[in-house]
Amino acid sequence: MSDIDIRQLSKSYGAYHALRSIDLRIPNGTLLALLGPSGCGKSTTLQLLAGFDTPTGGEIRADGEVLSSPQRVIPPERRGISLVFQNYAVWPHKTVAENVAFGLQLRKLPRAELDARLARALDTVRLGALGDRYPFELSGGQQQRVALARALAVEPRILLLDEPLSNLDAHLREEMRFEIRRVHDELGITTVYVTHDQGEALVTADQVAVMKGGIVQQLGTPEQIFEQPANAFVASFIGSNNEIAGTIGGPGSFLLGAQPIAGVERASGTTGQQAVLCIRPSRVELCDARATGNVLDGVVKRSAYLGEYRDVLIEIGEAGTLRAFVAPDRRPQPGERVRVRLPPEHCQIFPAPRD
Repeated sequence: MSDIDIRQLSKSYGAYHALRSIDLRIPNGTLLALLGPSGCGKSTTLQLLAGFDTPTGGEIRADGEVLSSPQRVIPPERRGISLVFQNYAVWPHKTVAENVAFGLQLRKLPRAELDARLARALDTVRLGALGDRYPFELSGGQQQRVALARALAVEPRILLLDEPLSNLDAHLREEMRFEIRRVHDELGITTVYVTHDQGEALVTADQVAVMKGGIVQQLGTPEQIFEQPANAFVASFIGSNNEIAGTIGGPGSFLLGAQPIAGVERASGTTGQQAVLCIRPSRVELCDARATGNVLDGVVKRSAYLGEYRDVLIEIGEAGTLRAFVAPDRRPQPGERVRVRLPPEHCQIFPAPRD
């Protein structure tokens, strides 16, 4: 196991800057999720960590050893790193046990040690009873477990996961999120997990690095990323969010036209500056005429029953629309006039992002 230190890491392809001087420190035994939309730089970071490409600037260190720099790149096979791909890369003509043992055979381990490591890896991913099966006899989730077991069998000091659940259906993805977290808790291998799915990142990771445009927008625990986003992009990318355009009215104040709305400033701005107020639909309250503070009038445009909650879209004049997730037994109807309250502690004020 290793700690990873990424310093001023950059990667350019001609005029295109895939990474722009990012800094990340991943303590020993941590599972870090690199999260962001396509083209944000997360996969480039993983490629550089694996040793498949050479950085344009900066360096990657593991336990103080330089793995990558513009001057020198240690080959992938000498890094003590295992990589699990999104397409499993499981050999169809080999059994589960033969797939998992492949890397051990290349190392020419004594038979007893090979068998012990193979059994340990299969048991870790709960495939101990399926060693004689072929991939076509397995579900997608089981095939992904085979790929994970193969990566773990060689006992790497660092594990890289490249969107490992993207080819699974929704039910299996949810199951495998918890399985990956369980395996990490059991083994404690320093892990970097690339995903565009914020649910995966929140469930599996100790730390999340949210990326956009080759820059780390925020690094923090899942709770910090969700509850205390650093900017409007992070607030909107992590979970559902309402964004309302307006101006900064002063410390802790947002102006929607002439109406002041109290909130929490997440970044400094000046009075009169264009701003965005973010609030999650689960925090928006439908209220009655007695409610005070951050109350807006609106008209219901849509009301959708989703079982555990009702998703209500409300038109609020100049601000456009707000989504509110309310209790399923509430039944606001399209065209109905309602009042909504935006709790100040859940209103997050950011200067408007620059294009």
